[in-house]
This record gives sequence, C-alpha cells and structure tokens, in this order.
Amino acid sequence: MNIFSLFRRYPVALRTFLVGLLLTACLQLWLNFQHQAHVQTQLNQLAHLYAERIESRLDAEINILRGIQNAFIANPDLDKKTFTAILKQQNIQGRFPDFVSVQFIREIIASDLERFIKNRQFDDPAFNLKQDSPRPVYQIIDYIFPEHAVLHESEGLEISAQTANLIAIEYARDQGRGVASPTYQLKGYKNAPLGFVIRFPVYTPNKSLNNQKERRAAFIGSLGATFTIDKMILWIGHDVEKNIRIQLQDTGTTSGLNDTEKSKIIYATKSIINHHELSASSLIQFPGRQWRLSVFATSGSFPRPYSLDYFIWILGVSLSAFIAFLLQRQRNNRESALDLAEQITQDLRKNELHYQQVAQLTEDAHDLIISRDLNGKITYANRAARIYFADNTPILLGKNKPLLLSAELAINETPIQQECQHRHSDGELHYFELTLFPLFNQDNEHSGSAMFAHNTTPNKELIIELQKSRERFSALVDLAADWYWEQDKDFRFTQVSPGFFNSYALSRKSVIGHYRWELSDGRLSTEEWRIHKALLEAHRSFHDFIYTLKVGTDSLIVRISGQPFYNEQGEFLGYRGVGYDITASRSNEQAIHLEQQRIASILNSMADGVITIALNGDVEFINPAAVRLLNCRTAASIGKHIDHIYRVVSSEDHSPLTSLFSIALDFVEKNPASRTVLLNTHQQSLLIQESVIHLKNSKGTLTGLALIFRPV
Repeated sequence: MNIFSLFRRYPVALRTFLVGLLLTACLQLWLNFQHQAHVQTQLNQLAHLYAERIESRLDAEINILRGIQNAFIANPDLDKKTFTAILKQQNIQGRFPDFVSVQFIREIIASDLERFIKNRQFDDPAFNLKQDSPRPVYQIIDYIFPEHAVLHESEGLEISAQTANLIAIEYARDQGRGVASPTYQLKGYKNAPLGFVIRFPVYTPNKSLNNQKERRAAFIGSLGATFTIDKMILWIGHDVEKNIRIQLQDTGTTSGLNDTEKSKIIYATKSIINHHELSASSLIQFPGRQWRLSVFATSGSFPRPYSLDYFIWILGVSLSAFIAFLLQRQRNNRESALDLAEQITQDLRKNELHYQQVAQLTEDAHDLIISRDLNGKITYANRAARIYFADNTPILLGKNKPLLLSAELAINETPIQQECQHRHSDGELHYFELTLFPLFNQDNEHSGSAMFAHNTTPNKELIIELQKSRERFSALVDLAADWYWEQDKDFRFTQVSPGFFNSYALSRKSVIGHYRWELSDGRLSTEEWRIHKALLEAHRSFHDFIYTLKVGTDSLIVRISGQPFYNEQGEFLGYRGVGYDITASRSNEQAIHLEQQRIASILNSMADGVITIALNGDVEFINPAAVRLLNCRTAASIGKHIDHIYRVVSSEDHSPLTSLFSIALDFVEKNPASRTVLLNTHQQSLLIQESVIHLKNSKGTLTGLALIFRPV
C-alpha cells in the first residue's frame, strides 16, 4: 500500500496530521524568532549596562581631579607634598587601582624656564629638563602621582612634543572645562598599550574667565589622569559572558577638539568573527569626546530551554495524530472536529505563551530570584543570581547552603522581609532587601521556599554621600558667614548652625520652633515688622535685614539674608539663609553719625556761606547762609556741580571769572580771601569776599574742598 492509496483511503486523517505538523513547525519557528529577539534585547541591555559602568567609574575618577582642581583654586601655590597628600588621603590607589598616573602639568613661558628649574632644584637637586628644541611655551610635569609611575621617565618632564596631550591641554585651557585626549600609545608602559588622558585646566583664582583671552592669561597648568584602554575594559565587571565579543570605537565626534579626526576602533576582543552574530551598541560620553561600545554574540550564546522544543514536537505530533484519528472516525461531523482541533491548538498556544512570558520575566529580572525545595536545595536561580554568585558558587543548582542569610533555609508560614549586607568576591560591600516566602503545591502543602533579593546598595551609598555633602556644606557656611539658618513653610526656625549657640548665651529650645519676631521686638516698629512679614508671605528673597536680639543683659545687632526654597514639584518648603553679627560695626557707624551731626550743626549756625565740594566738583553740603545768599534750595543743590549754582564775575566789567574751586584744586592748598561779584540763581549781583580751604582725611589725603563766602 503506497501513500497515494492511503491518501485516497484516509484523506481527512492525513490532511489533519500534515496541518498539525505544519502548525508545530510554525510554532517552532516563532519560538526561534522570539528567542532571537530576546537575545537582541539582552545584548541591548548589556551594551547599555557596560557603557554605564565605564561612565560611572570614569565619573568617580574625574571627581578626584575636580577635587584637586578645587584645591588649586583654594591655594594656587599648592606644593608637591600637599598634592601627593590629597591623592593619598583620597586612597586613589586603593579605590581606583587601574589608573596609570595623575599629573599636574605647569605651563612655563620660555623667559621663566630657567628660574623655574632653579626653584625646583632647591627641593629636588636631580630635577632637570630635556630641551629638544626651543619653544615659546613649555608644558612641564611639575607633580606626578605615584612618583614611580612608569610614564614619568619615558615621556619625560617636558611633554610639549606629545601631540595628543598638547591638544587636550590647549583645548581644556581655552574652553575652561575638562577634555579627554585622543588615544595614543603609552610607549613607556608595558607592551605600549593604547591609552588616553583626561585634562582639567587650573586657573589663577579671582580672575575673570569670560573669554579665551582671559582664560589664557589666568592659566596656570592642567591636571591629568592617564588610563589604558585594556584596564578600562575591566571596569565592565566580572559578569562579561565569555561568548560575547566587545569592541570600543572612537567615533571621532568631539566638542571642537579635532573635527577632522576619523572614527577608529581602539579595542576589540580577540575572538572568531561570526557573520550570523547579533550586535548592540551604546554611546559612552567622555569630557569633550564620544566613544561607542559594541557587543556581539550569536543567538546560541544565550541559553534557551531546548527541552521545550522536544515537548512541542512530541505534543504536536501526538495531538495531530489524535485529532486526525478523531476526525477520520467522525468524518460526518467535520466542522465540530475542526473547531475542537482549533480550540486545542489555541489553548496550547496560550499556555505556551504564558509559560514563556513568566519564564522570561523571571529570567530577566534585575533582582536575585532563588527557589529551594523542602531540603533547602536550590532548584532554580535566575540570571541575575547566577551572575552575582558566579565567583563564589559557579553552579547553584543542588546547593543547600545559605547564600546571604541562614533564614533562607527556613520554611515560613507567611512571607517575611529582612535587610542584610553581603561582601562580594570583588571585595565590595552590597546591601540587600530580602523577601522570603513559602511555596505550596496544588494540595496546599509546603513544597519549598523562594527568595527575592533586591540590591539597595546605590541607595545606601547615596545616603552616605548625602551625609558627607551636608557636613561639607555646613563647614563652608561656617567659613562664609557667622551662622546658617533654616525655616519651615510657616516661618518657624527648624535649624541653626551650632556655632551660633556656642558663641552666644542662647539655648536651642529658645530659638528652634519659634518665629523670628517671637525672639525679640528687634527694636523695630510695627510697620517694619509688617513689611518683613508681607515679604515672607510673598515668598520673596530678602537681603541685609537688620534687627536687635537680647542676649542676657546685652544687645546683639544682627544682619540676615534669606531666600525661599522649593521641592521638585515647585511647592514652597520654607526659607534658608545666613546671619552676621554687626554689633561692633553699627556702634562705629553711630559714633561717626553723631560726629557728623555735630559738625553740621556748627556749620549751619555760621553767618558765612559754606559749601563743601567733592573732588569731582559735586556739592556735598550747603549751609542755610549759603542757601540764602545764592537764593536756591538745599535739595536742588546737593549733588549738582558747583559751577551750576555758584557763578562769579569781575567787579569792573562783569566778565565771567574762573571759579575759586578750580584754582584751589589745581594749584595752592590755601587761597587768600578775594573780593568778587556773585550772581545768584535770579541773576542778582552781590559783592562778596570768598576763600577756599582743602579738606583731608586722617592720612593726609585730599578728599574735597570747602568754599566760604560772605557779603561785603
């Protein structure tokens, strides 16, 4: 019996069986496509993750350079000993052992080179420079850490001939920001690997840096950290799959450093290139530079449940044969048989899809997921758990020892949550939030337990860094002002610097939780307090608000400034600001004011006209007698030039005369009295006698003139 006769005898059965095989094959192809898409997603995530690791590690090391840059801003004459002490204090070799060296390169013009060498030889008699060719400006390694860095001798102290380094130094200097140099071979290093330098400029503090010319004039030198490409790859971590190929490419995209540079590959894993590889890439942003990290892998590099393929084929063949048998027997009920086959196929697809989704979600989760049986043996560990424990326990399945806590082996009736710490094999301390819960079978009996471990290390490190930032902020505020304060949204004090309570006889309970106007009336009027409260209600900044506090039997005059602050949603949270003790300065101002009042009363009582004049000729004071003689108003005269209100002419022909003020200012210190004719604001003439005397301060410096005149 051949196949044609079977087809004529059992047409429905054979067609149904072939259709079932075709559907099974399509399902197999769809699963293959889904796995390939899953692998592509994994590669995209890995490329992004590896790029983020390199960027975050580079940011941490750049912060070291920024710290040294700030140290130079605080002390431009930072010496080599302090430079080395800062790096040792930062424990840079312990925290970041994969850098080559950190250098401070000083820019020396040719005329200062000999003096610089002599100064350096006082500290280091062996110090010398190899001057291959004369240059107008030299870039010299002044300080280097560690001192035994291998590049110290090979590159030499004078690095102006190193093109990549020089380009980065000049760009950082002109732009006023950090920049990464192009990659180049580190010839003094073992096997001369590819490397690069990150440069940050150092300028003389308190100088304007608004344009390129000003930045070049204020430039002192640059800070740099040298890295090798090979060691940067180690930043990716120990979880790099052996069957994944990594490639680093300098895109040539810069911020103006070298616009003509072409893209080039600077690192590639040595492995066989497969044309069926999948790839993914992610950009790595450097200061002033951009790299691209690419990962390559075949779809077979990532595990997939091959047992599911056998199950699908066995199930597909079995169901196809069974349905074919039923349809052949119920040939007359063909429509119902086809509907049943379609329903069964759809149910299988739904169950398979649900199983695949749950398995993929569990496998791709970032949390560590581990399940155990009743004996404590591990029956499942997702990818995150396998990667994290790969060094300590390469094979997790079947292990019955706790990985993070001994509570993992217990079978609890209800889920519990617990926090723990775990030191990884790389020496870093990680913080986890664990959720332990029991597993039950279909009969509601204990079948084991499961653990979800969420890594909270970034949050813990953020809290620690936040505390350090607060301590640094408090120290800086203590230097910049006498004290620092904060108020809530109701304007009650919530925080005041400890130095305020240490300096004055005030307790925290008498200040914290109180309004400013509850501490004292401040010797201010009701209207002044009303204006201040209205400003606070409007959430506006205020500056130099002065009031008086009672401290025991003494009075304390304070000057405060504050500004409102808000949360990320723009909601008003309160005020923060600083305060100063101005008691002593206010006392001096009052004494000066009283003396000025005494002098003014004497001048106002004089019968002669008196006008005090600034060196630029503006009227500063005019007494009543002068106002009467000039027939002018005091308010309209103050601040005007003397020639606008005081004009004199010759007594013979009434021709204009040069003012006595100009003569006294240009020639003699004291002028004898002279007779002349004064023209007041109404052009009325008056015969007067005038004289000028010089006004000087306590140091003998000329500060103005006094014009004295009276009618004859």
